[in-house]
Amino acid sequence: MKAIKLSAPRGKVTVADVAVPAPGPGEILIKVEASGLCYTDVHLCDGDWEIVESLQKPDLTLGHEAVGVVESLGEGVTNRSVGERVAAPFLRSSCGECKQCRRGEENHCPNATVLGMSHDGSHAEYVLAMADFVVPVPEGVTPEQAAPLACAGMTVLGGLRKANVGIGTIFGVVGVGGQGHLAIQLAKAMGAKVIAMDIDPAKVALATRVGADQSFDVSRPEALGELMALGIDVAMVTAPSHEAHQLALAVVAYGGTVSLCAVPGGETPISMTMCGFKGLKLLAQAVATRQDLADILDLAASGKVSCEVETRSLDTGPESIRALRAGEVVGRVVFVP
Repeated sequence: MKAIKLSAPRGKVTVADVAVPAPGPGEILIKVEASGLCYTDVHLCDGDWEIVESLQKPDLTLGHEAVGVVESLGEGVTNRSVGERVAAPFLRSSCGECKQCRRGEENHCPNATVLGMSHDGSHAEYVLAMADFVVPVPEGVTPEQAAPLACAGMTVLGGLRKANVGIGTIFGVVGVGGQGHLAIQLAKAMGAKVIAMDIDPAKVALATRVGADQSFDVSRPEALGELMALGIDVAMVTAPSHEAHQLALAVVAYGGTVSLCAVPGGETPISMTMCGFKGLKLLAQAVATRQDLADILDLAASGKVSCEVETRSLDTGPESIRALRAGEVVGRVVFVP
């Protein structure tokens, strides 16, 4: 089968022919119909996250936003059926026994395995997943629309819930990419007033198109003052840059919340003095749970959220990763094998 491979952190990205894997106990083999390209793929290629390098499989197939049809079942699998369409997310498995799992935070399990990081991922014609950690895709949601929800969508839904966004919230989203344009739609569905921020005019236009109440080009010198006057209760960072995190702290209101949904490379210099004097709450999370994925798929089936998608072939893998790194992608690239 064809797969997008990374030799090692900071190594070479290639499109290679590899053997189709066989499912082991508890696993299923999925014939991939769509696989979303996430900025995490760029971080892994660039070796940006030293904290995860020990978890990263050498000679890795990238990708963790998978949708496809179950091709075969491993030993002991009784909860999935051949021919069923499922979404396989970033969280490949958790232990179910630690205190994090027991309190409903399986995404923070210290024993978790990760698709496209600890195990080969979904930028391929086939992928292995744990049967217990995939979610059925509802009727009416195409594979191309569903795939980005298996990381980008479920992450921002989890962040919105954690920040208690709802009716009356003034919600700011910093970065209108794969995560950001979904966060806008979800926050509107929850009853919030949405303020969108980006430096790219095409992404500012996308924010308006998907329902933002106000959209700001923050490259304008006067934008910072305008944003600080809006009383933003929750600022969600969905751009993997240090500047985006610093902007969120600057524009959020006193007593507000900053939701950290995108992780840049290296360490972000954040002013603890500003956090202290403004009384800010910083909320971080590692993606989200299976329930968040199931819920956002249902929202997509009901028409509450949709993805701005550009489909590409696996052969474009190295070029697509370069384009995402360079900020040239609007919405989400989805590979269709």
